[in-house]
Amino acid sequence: MSPRNQERRFVKVYAKTLLRIAEQDFSTALFAATGIEGGGVRPENVLFLYQQAIEKLLKAVLCHLELPVPMVHDLGVLLAKLPAEVQPAVGYEISSLNDYAGVLRYEEGRLIYEPEDLEDARILCDEMLGWARTIIAG
Repeated sequence: MSPRNQERRFVKVYAKTLLRIAEQDFSTALFAATGIEGGGVRPENVLFLYQQAIEKLLKAVLCHLELPVPMVHDLGVLLAKLPAEVQPAVGYEISSLNDYAGVLRYEEGRLIYEPEDLEDARILCDEMLGWARTIIAG
């Protein structure tokens, strides 16, 4: 990607579209998570969907604030682009989900996933949804 395209501006109303897509990613993750115990769903896929939802939420808020959106998947980079007054209560721990947008989507069985790992990611994503809804609806 050329340097001039590393960040893009979008129309403000696009924030609502991104919010809706993030909500759907979250719902899909919740549904898919029910299949983990039986072995039919990879935990990595559920965690990927949580990461994707959070990525879209951060980009939605940037759009809503009419700020340039970095064309990256790194949640920490996106978080750093937000003004201090709108930072979510969560911090850079959301960056722990970055690996699910990349390498861990192509691996299997290297990590052991405990139910609380998935629950922590679900809670984090749910909190980020509430945060983004408040900003975009406000």
